[in-house]
Amino acid sequence: MTAPRPPRWFVADDILSGRVNLDGYPFRYIYVSVPPSITIPFGGSDYAARVDAVFTAVEWLESRGWEVVNFESSGKVAYLRRRPG
Repeated sequence: MTAPRPPRWFVADDILSGRVNLDGYPFRYIYVSVPPSITIPFGGSDYAARVDAVFTAVEWLESRGWEVVNFESSGKVAYLRRRPG
């Protein structure tokens, strides 16, 4: 029996807390976002904190061999690829 396919979507808070470790991740492309169940109106401190979590997770992943491909949804979603190497 084969193992289930790993996800390509990760929540920024899970990356920042260490609940997700992408060392040895088998695919080249992923995306990082705020939790899907949270509706955040544009503006305000909660919105800024969620976007900041995405950007902080992306910056941490860049130090681990990933690079940004694109941001979407006013910074609430980031698409990344592993740098060749």
